[in-house]
Amino acid sequence: MRADRGKRLTILSESEKCALYGLPDFDDFQRAEFFSMTDAERTLALHRKGLEEQVFCLLQIGYFKAKQAFFRFTLHEVAPADITFLLERYFPHKTLVIKRLSDNECYAPHKDIAALFGYRLWSDNDLPVLLEKATLLAKTDITPAFILTESMSFLISHRIVRPGYSTLQTIIGDALLAERERLEQQIDGFLDDSTRATLQKLLIREDALSELAAIKQDAKHFGYRMMVTERRKRAILSPIYPIAKCLLPTLDISQLNIHHYASLANYYTIYDLRRLKSSHTYLYLLCYIWLRYRQLSDNLLEAFVYQFKQLDDESKETAKQQAAQAHDRQQQAVSLVGKLLMLYVDDELADTTPFGLVRHRAFTIMPKEALLSTSKLLCAKPISQMDLRWQAIDQQARRCTKNIRPWLSCLITAVRLKVIHGLMRYVG
Repeated sequence: MRADRGKRLTILSESEKCALYGLPDFDDFQRAEFFSMTDAERTLALHRKGLEEQVFCLLQIGYFKAKQAFFRFTLHEVAPADITFLLERYFPHKTLVIKRLSDNECYAPHKDIAALFGYRLWSDNDLPVLLEKATLLAKTDITPAFILTESMSFLISHRIVRPGYSTLQTIIGDALLAERERLEQQIDGFLDDSTRATLQKLLIREDALSELAAIKQDAKHFGYRMMVTERRKRAILSPIYPIAKCLLPTLDISQLNIHHYASLANYYTIYDLRRLKSSHTYLYLLCYIWLRYRQLSDNLLEAFVYQFKQLDDESKETAKQQAAQAHDRQQQAVSLVGKLLMLYVDDELADTTPFGLVRHRAFTIMPKEALLSTSKLLCAKPISQMDLRWQAIDQQARRCTKNIRPWLSCLITAVRLKVIHGLMRYVG
């Protein structure tokens, strides 16, 4: 199982590829650091047969220390400052005549240089191991850059000199192909004809998926009409969501990959999805539906919390204001009632004073209508602030029926009751 050699996988940009596989570009400080050779390193280089071979070996040693890799180059391609530094330090008074080295002379020191630093060269025997590792990594993150990074870490941890870029392209391409084929087999074996037909219905009209855009773009607020739209979209997905919820855990893929495949369903047009291999389309759709349904449910839950909290806050504020107003009225009434009671102990009023005259003086303190209403207020049972809250809630009955009840009815089918109970405790 090999990736198409004519169309190698693009993993790195040109700048990234140069950083990983290009010759090191030393400054003066780095040149002094990496070309400062130990006795063992210098001895290894001096065993080469000629000056050019020895300089070439020293360059390879310094470059390997910098990047733990070997590079194909000629002395003409090397920075002149690197050669000058090595000649002045290790071969003073000698003149280098650059000539073309044989391929054997270029590659011969690699094994000894790698061994000197505790590494070993890449071999064909390492390919199945790295391919297995890359295939496993693809279940976590399908992006080639991630697989490359983790594969490089694997090679470093095992002290293996990394292979050429084309070899890594082939390995990662094969790993992605293996993961794609694995998912195809599982999806083809899981979906029945009824489920396939249901999924195909989403591909009939061009606007079928456009109605299911990202939550952060659709639900701009928790208004009534906006939430009606959210409930309608959720209802479209309701028949398919249980299938996705049952299938995806069996695929052994990460949340990151689920998001990646879902993004493809949102990226491709309906026309594109119809032209893809059916198993790929189903995978993208199921991941998309699984995520979107959960997002819609979360959005409805947030809307429910928002509306319920708003209703709770408004009823509290209304009850608080009404209680304050009732208290103010009582305080005003108590003051006037006190003046009325003073009539009973007023020495200016004789015991023989007609009651009509006393009542007339009482009405000058508090009009008859005010006296009647105040009497009823003081005689009535005091109303509690909780009673006032329920009265305020009763006045919002239409709003509850219009907004909160539909959301709660919708959410009960998807959210466990203990979550709702926890929500009530939170907002109450």
